[in-house]
Amino acid sequence: MRIGFDAKRAFNNFTGLGNYSRTLIETLARYYPENEYHLFTPKTNQNPRLDFIKSYPSVSVHFPTGIMHSVHPLWRSYFIRNDIKKLRIDIFHGLSHELPFNVSKNVKTVVTIHDLIHERFPEFYPLTDRKIYSWKFKSACERADIVVAISEATKQDIIDFYHVDKNKIKVIYQSCHPQFYQNVNLSQRSQRTFLDSFLDTKAPDNTYNLPENYLLYVGTVNERKNLLGLVKALQIVDNSLDIQLVVIGEGGDYFQKVKKYVVENNMSNRVLFYNQIPFSDFPLLYKQAQALVLPSFFEGFGIPIIEALWSGCPVITSEGSCFPEAGGPDSMYINPHNIEDIARAIERVVTDQNLRKQMILRGRQFVQKFHEKIIGAEWDGLYKSLIE
Repeated sequence: MRIGFDAKRAFNNFTGLGNYSRTLIETLARYYPENEYHLFTPKTNQNPRLDFIKSYPSVSVHFPTGIMHSVHPLWRSYFIRNDIKKLRIDIFHGLSHELPFNVSKNVKTVVTIHDLIHERFPEFYPLTDRKIYSWKFKSACERADIVVAISEATKQDIIDFYHVDKNKIKVIYQSCHPQFYQNVNLSQRSQRTFLDSFLDTKAPDNTYNLPENYLLYVGTVNERKNLLGLVKALQIVDNSLDIQLVVIGEGGDYFQKVKKYVVENNMSNRVLFYNQIPFSDFPLLYKQAQALVLPSFFEGFGIPIIEALWSGCPVITSEGSCFPEAGGPDSMYINPHNIEDIARAIERVVTDQNLRKQMILRGRQFVQKFHEKIIGAEWDGLYKSLIE
């Protein structure tokens, strides 16, 4: 099979959508090298997380040429059909909510829908963005041969908001990078330091070591993910626990709002902001944490949840939405609107070592269902069913 991908996010996004795209492409190339994988992107990026592409002869990358290079949004939405025809693509897969228009009827199309948060929580998005997203996402769902939702919660939203036939939608969960499958040697911790650019505050000895006891937050810092709620919960956690919060992520105005709150409430020694941490260090950060805390109001899936479970890190996250699908029965679920509820969950996980061990063991058992080999087989089966 010749499979084409809208790979813009794979090359230019290094959080959720980009992680999803890269992991899926590499999984397919590793386990199904007999296929050809054609990645279409308006531009590339010099990032070591793209180096895997060079390792797979079955993967090729295509850019707009000539005048199309200067009008790449039009190329991606319309004129890419010429490249698809020239390369004799059998299946075109929009990895992040979109499909090009006017693709030949001889080419089967798949679109992955990650979430419809802009429909469910319109207050988090400017009106113009919301209208554009709604038009693009709904159009892609209508034109695709198969719509893939990354969770049952997202599938239900596609049905509710866009009235897509449920039989046209298939749920295929996400995996995460296989580096999280490996057991991390905690003795590495004493050898690990972080350079000046990785932290906001400089330690006296010019090195950066993780706190002895910390909670972990991973992800873009925006209002929907509720980092401020987590900081406020930490404020009322029993001080005798001596627990700190490590934040890995960046953001805009809301991020600055959180930082301002931390400073104004004398919490700078309890909330540590890290940025530009090498992705290869993430398993160690999860492994050493007392828990990942993700008190988000809504997610499409939540890759940090399965990264944490694979790494042997207990998860505290929100009730409802997709969270139980990703976290399983032994993660701890809280009401993200209730600061006291978040604080109680933190105290319980940190103080009850038997509970924590149980969450780690059973969490790692549960997360096996998201192994890349299992997810890859589902995708290969879907592609073959379209061709057949």
